[in-house]
Amino acid sequence: MKFQPVAENIFRVTAGIFRSNAYLCSDPRGDFVIDPGLDPTTIDSVARHLGIRPRYVFCTHGHFDHIGGASYFQRTYGAEVFLRAADLKLMKAGNFMLMAMKIDARITLPEPTLLSDETGGSVAGEIVSYRPLPGHTPGSSLIEYGQHIFSGDSLYAQGIGLSNLPGEDHALLRKNLKALVGLVADDAIIHPGHGPSARFGDIWRDNRALSEFLAQPETNNTASELQP
Repeated sequence: MKFQPVAENIFRVTAGIFRSNAYLCSDPRGDFVIDPGLDPTTIDSVARHLGIRPRYVFCTHGHFDHIGGASYFQRTYGAEVFLRAADLKLMKAGNFMLMAMKIDARITLPEPTLLSDETGGSVAGEIVSYRPLPGHTPGSSLIEYGQHIFSGDSLYAQGIGLSNLPGEDHALLRKNLKALVGLVADDAIIHPGHGPSARFGDIWRDNRALSEFLAQPETNNTASELQP
């Protein structure tokens, strides 16, 4: 059983045929999981080992490797699943994308509580806050929990998560990442959907691929919408 504590009450589980990070958190207001991917039974085995019973599922965006296990926790624990409304179409296209990418997995879709831009901010009794950061997908968000920020595929400690999948807009992502300077504290801990965690200030200073991406000239690079 492989998991890694990234804070006193936060644990990272990396699993699935398309490997991604899920995060389990024990909180007295309600335990939760962020971005359960394609191996929810492994994530749940870690949760049970730690005594965590997820009451909520928070998804940074609607790609299959971040929402694929959400329905499992909804069925098993009655967990409420949160997703930005702008990514509902991508969530529904999850199995089409898995087939198109020749990944031997299929997902069952959850019934999410949809968050619009207008209803962003604190959710689930103010346990976490959603900060919309479209670009990787239309509904991509940072999920903020104290000094911890879960960034999905919008911001990595190492490299940059460009996929060229339908719905990705490089120019918009670049603009929104630049806007984080001054809004996110340098000592905030970024927990991405793939790879290790790191302080925001360290990422901004040391991530060469990110720096090169942000320095690119602005072009119209809006990806087409997915048509399954």
